[in-house]
Amino acid sequence: MLGAVNYAQLLFPDFSLIAIGWLLCRYTALDRKVWDQVESLVYYFLFPTLLFHSIVRSPLDFGATSSLLMAGVGVSLCGVALAYVLPWVPGLGSHLDRRDHAASVQVAFRFNSFICLAMAERLAGPEGLLLIAVLIGVCVPMMNIAAVWPMTRHAQTGFARQLVRNPLIVATVAGLLANVLGFTVPGWLTPTLSRIGAASLALGLLAAGAGMQFATLGR
Repeated sequence: MLGAVNYAQLLFPDFSLIAIGWLLCRYTALDRKVWDQVESLVYYFLFPTLLFHSIVRSPLDFGATSSLLMAGVGVSLCGVALAYVLPWVPGLGSHLDRRDHAASVQVAFRFNSFICLAMAERLAGPEGLLLIAVLIGVCVPMMNIAAVWPMTRHAQTGFARQLVRNPLIVATVAGLLANVLGFTVPGWLTPTLSRIGAASLALGLLAAGAGMQFATLGR
């Protein structure tokens, strides 16, 4: 019981930010136009900076990382397989429209990177943030391919272009290369990067809450 209380206390600040984002979007003038810009700032600049700095500043334990990646990829593939097989399940498949299934199958396995990053740091500290950053770099391309594949037959060229342009993947790969090559962030730059990381988590969670309001309104 004590452990549950401790986890609730740890997670409350993050979930409260999500709730605040929802309330701001729902009841104030800070509507979708504002949050679209905030989400773009987080996605294209703040989170990539956080990912790069998190990976570069910590030595990688390739043994632990490989075990995590195997587990993450395995769980992800299981989710994709279970979602894909639904139209062929006896008694269920006949009630599913194939186009609707292709359009909505991704909700079974895609995840919110903003929330994952915030939860990982809150529950496991800098080491958890490092591991989830690497996991995102591996799983996001796989999830994107699995999500789009049912909807298009010529997505392979588009995939390569989109993956190369994905800022989270670019930041993760760049961070891993820098870590392996022994690159270190200058001490005078560390406080700035740390503050950018803190801002990215807070704004990312607020934007996630606002995004839930968008979905509620069907925008």
